Amino acid sequence: MSLQQILGQEKAIRLIRKAISHERIPHAWLFSGMAHIGKYKTALALAQTLNCLENGDDACGNCDFCRQIEHEHFPDFRVVRPEGKNIRIAQVRDALDWLHLRPDRAKYRVLIFEDADQFNRESANAFLKTLEEPPPDTLIILINLNPQNLLETIVSRCQHIRFRPLSREMVLEILRAETELSNDQLELLVSFGAGGVRSDLALQVELMQNIQDSVIGSLTDLSAQCMESMLQRTNDWAKSKNEEWRLVLDVLENWFRDLAWIKHHLPQQDLFHAQKKQELEQCSKRFRLEDVYQFSKDLAETRKNIELNANRTLALESLWIRLKHYSTV
Repeated sequence: MSLQQILGQEKAIRLIRKAISHERIPHAWLFSGMAHIGKYKTALALAQTLNCLENGDDACGNCDFCRQIEHEHFPDFRVVRPEGKNIRIAQVRDALDWLHLRPDRAKYRVLIFEDADQFNRESANAFLKTLEEPPPDTLIILINLNPQNLLETIVSRCQHIRFRPLSREMVLEILRAETELSNDQLELLVSFGAGGVRSDLALQVELMQNIQDSVIGSLTDLSAQCMESMLQRTNDWAKSKNEEWRLVLDVLENWFRDLAWIKHHLPQQDLFHAQKKQELEQCSKRFRLEDVYQFSKDLAETRKNIELNANRTLALESLWIRLKHYSTV
C-alpha cells in the first residue's frame, strides 16, 4: 500500500507528503473521521513509506519491509485494537514498553492505535505520559472517529488530520477496483456505505439486500400488521452476532437523508437509494420535513445509546414506535 494508492483523501495525503519531504515528521498523528474512508490504509502506507528499503518518497509495496508491514508481521510495527469494548490499560502498557525499545530493523518503530475512541480514562492517562515524552525514532498513529472522544491533552499533542467522507463516485470507483460485483450489488454497497467503503460488506450482499427490502418495505407501508412484523424482526436484528442492527440504522439514516433531499428538490442523481425513487416519492408524502429531521436526530441518538450499552431490542423498538408516530398517513 502506497500513499499514491489512497483514493479520495487528497488533502490528507498532501499534508503527510509535505511533512515527509520537509523531514518534519511529528512523533504522533491523529487520523480522525468516519469509519471505512481510508484512515487505517493511510497509516499503513505512512509506516511503509518511512521504512521502505527503496528510500523513496512513497512506499514501493514490494520490498520485504513493505510486505511485512502490510501483513502486520514486522518487528518494528504494531497495531493495538480494542479487546472487547475498550483498549485496556494492560494493552497500552505492553505496547508502550515495546515502543521504548530501539528499532530492531527499521528507521522508525511505528505504533498504531486503531479505534482510539475506545480508550478508557485509565488507559488514556497511561498513554499520555509517553505522548508527552516520546522515545526517539518512533511514530504513534491514533485512528479515531471523533476527536471529541479523546482527552483534549492527547489531541493537542498530535498532528491532527481530518479524513473526509468519500463521494458516491469515489466509493463506486474503489469497489469496482476491489470487487467483481454486479452494478446492482455495487449500488447496494454504496447505499450502505454512507461515504465509506466497508470491505466486509462485499461478503454480505444477500444479508444487506434482505435487510434493505424489509426496512424499506415497512417505510412504504407502516400498517399495524407491518409494524408488528418489524417489531418481531427487530429482536433478531438486535441479537445477531453480525450486528445487523447497524445495517438497519444505516438503511434508515440513508433513507431519511434521501427524503430530506427530495423535499428540498435537490438533484436526484445524488440519492443514496437512487434505484428506489418511486418508493422514496411515495414515502416522502407520509412525513413532514420537520419530522424527517427529528427522526434523523432520533436515529443518531439511538446509535449512540446502543454504543453506550443500551438494550438494543428496546432501543430499536422505541425507534419504530417513534417512526409510526411521525407518519401522517
